[in-house]
Amino acid sequence: MNHKEATLLLEKYNKGTATDEEIRLLENWYNAESLGRKFTDDEADLDRLKEEIWEGTLKRSNLTSPPCKSKIKSSALRIWGYSISAAAVIAMCLGILFIQRSKHRFAVTMEIANHISGGSNKATLTLANGRTIVLSDAVKGKLAEEAGVNITKTADGQLIYEIKEASEGKSEDSEITHAFNIISTARGEEYQVVLPDGSKIWLNAESSLKYPTSFKASADRRVELIGEAYFEIAKDKAHPFKVKTKDQEVEVLGTHFNINSYAENGGAKTTLLEGSVKVSPLGNGQHVLLEESVFLKPGEQSVHNAGSINVVQADLEQAVSWKEGWFYYKSTSLENVLREASRWYNLEVVYKGSIPADRFTGKVPRNASLGKFIKVLELSDIKFRIEGRKMLVN
Repeated sequence: MNHKEATLLLEKYNKGTATDEEIRLLENWYNAESLGRKFTDDEADLDRLKEEIWEGTLKRSNLTSPPCKSKIKSSALRIWGYSISAAAVIAMCLGILFIQRSKHRFAVTMEIANHISGGSNKATLTLANGRTIVLSDAVKGKLAEEAGVNITKTADGQLIYEIKEASEGKSEDSEITHAFNIISTARGEEYQVVLPDGSKIWLNAESSLKYPTSFKASADRRVELIGEAYFEIAKDKAHPFKVKTKDQEVEVLGTHFNINSYAENGGAKTTLLEGSVKVSPLGNGQHVLLEESVFLKPGEQSVHNAGSINVVQADLEQAVSWKEGWFYYKSTSLENVLREASRWYNLEVVYKGSIPADRFTGKVPRNASLGKFIKVLELSDIKFRIEGRKMLVN
């Protein structure tokens, strides 16, 4: 492979058009050099590794190192244990992603950013009577008793609803009324709740879930979601589980799926991992339009936008990466990268001028500080600075 062919392959990787075989070739170059190395987040170590890994890659691929001259508006980075990915390392050394900026300004920005941590296991519970409980501050054990249900918080931070035994002379159903709770996360928060039927729900940052304290008095199990959540639904054929968002309803019997319904994303994405679900748009009167419903099979994703629903093959790892503790990007626009970061790091992103057209591919751990996260931006010609909780982007 000559230098021209290698450069074209790198450009295809960064644009997201490389074939599986081409991606494996690039990653094999990197893995051959990085195997057995111990990576750290130390900046000097990263610079040294970029040079060492690239030199080894050149030798194995019979390439020569050209002078660094050009730049393109595309970035590829993988920080996993704070290591650099194949395409980013190779492209950087080719000069494709090389950038020079004021070291002093960058040092000041990084000093601020390194003190901004990622989100935490925290949420606010609003009971039917209006009482609110900040769950991170609550001690483990029983938090409240409401509508015939005990609400407890476990040592690992889960919220659990348990139907209490009926009092003597009363039926269990007579103590259960239509009471609703709302669990909500702000920016920089996430939480897990176990509903009375045993269903488990993971709530992403800046999201909320409204649900009854008990499903026993209802023909179905109905909840309302704003934002994003991952669901593992307990099977109950007699009582289908329904999730309502702003413009759609998802009906399941027992399955694993993810719904991303952030308003700023322009539509809802429902991704199915196990089982089956029916996704139906909602009409102007919030009634279900059954004639326009679609059924998903495992590995499929419905995209609801502008009143229509399209079904595509899903990237399951990317769809639920947030639940597994990762940011995962595949040729993702800078606007979407920073939108997700703003929710997790509780930032306000302000663009000075037009939004840069850079795209990013790679994985970043969600437990990384903002300083580590914006090392991604260091590989592009984006200019930015941090002022408190505000990120200014040029």
